[in-house]
Amino acid sequence: MRIRLGILFVAVTLGVTGLIAPAPVGATPLVRPADPVVLTGANLPTFVNGPKAPLVGFRWTGSAWVQFPIQIDERAMVNFGKIYNDPSGTYYGSQPGLVNQLVYTSGNTFTGPDPNGKFDADDELVFMARDAGVEAPVGTRPTGTVAGTGVRVTVTDPLNPGSEGYAYLFKKLAGSGLAQGAKIKYVTYSWRILGGAYKAHYKLTNGPNPENTLFTGATYRHHFSDRWASDRLEVIAPGASGVDILDRHKALFSPGFCGRSEDTFDTPIQGSVEGAFVTSKVGPVRVIRSYLGANSGPSTQRTHIFYDRREDIVTNLRVHSIPSIMDFFDYSAAATGMTYRNSLNPAGVTIDGNPDTVAAGTPTWEQVTGPQGTINQVGTVQTTGFTPTTTNYYLDDSTPPVTQCTGDAFAYGSSGVTLTGQGGGSIPVTDPALAGTATRTGTRVMYFESPGETATDAANRAGQVLSPLATAAISAP
Repeated sequence: MRIRLGILFVAVTLGVTGLIAPAPVGATPLVRPADPVVLTGANLPTFVNGPKAPLVGFRWTGSAWVQFPIQIDERAMVNFGKIYNDPSGTYYGSQPGLVNQLVYTSGNTFTGPDPNGKFDADDELVFMARDAGVEAPVGTRPTGTVAGTGVRVTVTDPLNPGSEGYAYLFKKLAGSGLAQGAKIKYVTYSWRILGGAYKAHYKLTNGPNPENTLFTGATYRHHFSDRWASDRLEVIAPGASGVDILDRHKALFSPGFCGRSEDTFDTPIQGSVEGAFVTSKVGPVRVIRSYLGANSGPSTQRTHIFYDRREDIVTNLRVHSIPSIMDFFDYSAAATGMTYRNSLNPAGVTIDGNPDTVAAGTPTWEQVTGPQGTINQVGTVQTTGFTPTTTNYYLDDSTPPVTQCTGDAFAYGSSGVTLTGQGGGSIPVTDPALAGTATRTGTRVMYFESPGETATDAANRAGQVLSPLATAAISAP
């Protein structure tokens, strides 16, 4: 079952090899500056199972070829015991070694590189939609590329019929000097584990593992002080103050219950706790940070995919039956004066530490905006095997009535979603190592933008996430 709070889908339509059709009459430029285009090897049969390194991306400006960065991220089915460097390890009665999933691979973690070093069918090739150009004349190709290897990717916006862009992929000539990243980096990432190098020093079964890790894009900065400890968020879009507005991205069972939280995921309150990184990778187009381990859910996984103007957060629950889940952002006092809105409360309320009443329900989008900048969020929950009950959560109180289990003692604009099982009951077993057949995946797509955004802007972002860019790939003559 899919609950449409909003979700990122990548829609891909594969065209057949043939001549390039002329551009539709009245076609307009593609305008999705924050959104990526993600293709798998299966979508690009011309290149699948070939070497990755020779591939490069270009656009036609109307008068010249201009190279843009592309990134290839390898994926493979990996046993979680391997990711923990202990295939037979068992904690809390759950064995990660019984779980196999398709994950992003990484040579700097125990996950290791993709066993298939070529651009195989499940690997991903990504570029930014804004890098697409206009249709190139038939028979032209960029200097330094191999004749007959071109693939044209047409990118269209379903919300704007006739809006489209064209990206061209080629194999480069040996000695051409062309780089896959076009010598451009849209993102930077410093993964710094204070205890030392990951493989040599990370405490896989008994945290904490303090970090000083920072992602920086064009419009935001995001900091982590441990695997789950997301504790600093600064909007640096034009006009934004750049102040840190985040206390914590929080995870609880229920308000005031501190037995499980993002802190206990990193540091055990009793006994041991498993935790490991699946991958930590930076490329020219995006950063991927993916990790495992949440108390008695050692196979629970969160993946952050950072682009320069947006962040996607995907959380895969894999655990025994639990009563509920809360996933929300608690802002800091520096967010005072911002407006919080969601699709059920478009007029919004002021974040100021004084209690507000907001309409309950399942929002399709959320927004915080002010001189500090704007964050538009579009979230979703996907489940199989059970029908969840969801509602929004909001608390703005400088003297909150419940204990703040993590971060500071205040609740400034704390906002997100609470999820329970069917009819308000418990969430069933989602850990395949415990013979669980239910699944739950939560996704947030966050856009970081300038001050002054409105409810209409947030709704437009939700529409874009729910109507993703479509692509069609054909060989170019």
